[in-house]
Amino acid sequence: MFDLNTLLLFVKVVELGSFSDASRELNTPKSTISRKISQLEEHLDVRLLQRNTRQVQLTEVGRQIYDRSVRILKEALQVSTTAENSRQEVAGNLKIIAPISFNPETLTNLCAGFMQNYSKVDIDLQFSDGDVDLLGHNADIAIKFGPLSDSNLIAKLLFERERVLVASREYIQQHGQPTDLESLKSHDGLILGNSRAMPLWPFGSGENRHLVSIKPRYRVNSSASLKQMAKAGLGIAMLTRTDCEAALKAGSLVQLLPEIPIEPIKCYGLYTSRMQLAPKISHFLDYVVRHANEQRGGLPKLSLVES
Repeated sequence: MFDLNTLLLFVKVVELGSFSDASRELNTPKSTISRKISQLEEHLDVRLLQRNTRQVQLTEVGRQIYDRSVRILKEALQVSTTAENSRQEVAGNLKIIAPISFNPETLTNLCAGFMQNYSKVDIDLQFSDGDVDLLGHNADIAIKFGPLSDSNLIAKLLFERERVLVASREYIQQHGQPTDLESLKSHDGLILGNSRAMPLWPFGSGENRHLVSIKPRYRVNSSASLKQMAKAGLGIAMLTRTDCEAALKAGSLVQLLPEIPIEPIKCYGLYTSRMQLAPKISHFLDYVVRHANEQRGGLPKLSLVES
C-alpha cells in the first residue's frame, strides 16, 4: 500500500515538471523519488508519467490520479490542522466586525458566553456597515447577512432567520391591508439598510422567487429602530420573526400576507483562510452555530457556558 508521502512526491514532480527540481525542493534524492513513483505505478498497475531527459508529462490516467492526489493531500492537511488546533490553546484577542443592523443584545450574549467558556480570549467587537475589509481593519471575523458579494473570503453559514411582514393595527386601519404582492407596492415601506437604490423584498424561492420593489418612507440600518417605526404606524416592515415575536404576541404588530413565503435571511461568518485557522476563530464560529438559536425571542441570561 502506498502512503501519503509517495503521493506528495508524485504531485511535486508534476507541479515542478521534473524529478531534479522536485529533488532539490524536497531535499530528497532523485533516485528515491523515481523509485517511489515507480512503486506507485506498479501498485496501481498504470503508467502515470511519460519520462524523457528534459521533462515529465502526465498520461491520461496520470492526470486523473494527480487531481485526486491533490484533493487527498489537501484533506490530509486539513485533518492535521484540525488536530493541531485542538491541541493549541484558545487564547488571544479576537476582533469581530458586525453590521449595525445585527441585534446588539444577541451578539453581546454570544460574545459573553464565549468569553465565559474561554477565559483567555479578549474580544474587540465593532459595529460597522460597508465593505468587508478584514486586513484593513486588522480583524479576524466579519459577520454579514446574505446574499454575499463575491470576494476571496471564506464564508461559514452561522444561522438562518425566518422573515415576516408586519405593520401596526393603526397603519392597517388608515391604509388598508395588502392582499397580494402587487397591492404591496402602493404601501409605505420601512426599509432596513443604507443603500439608496430602490429596495426589493424577496418572496418565494427558486423558480417561484419574486423581488417586489417597495416605496421607502423610512430607511435605517438598525432593526430595533425599524421595529419602533412599524409599531408607531409609519409603514410596513420586513423583520425577522425573532425581532418582532414579542410584539406580535402583544398585538402591537400584525403579520401581513402570512400565506406568501419570504426568503429567509442568512447570516455568515467571514474569515480570510480555510487553512491554518486560529483556534480562537474556529471555536468562536462553531460556538455561534451551536448557540445562536438560544438567543431567539428576547434577551436571555448571559451565561451560555458549555458543560
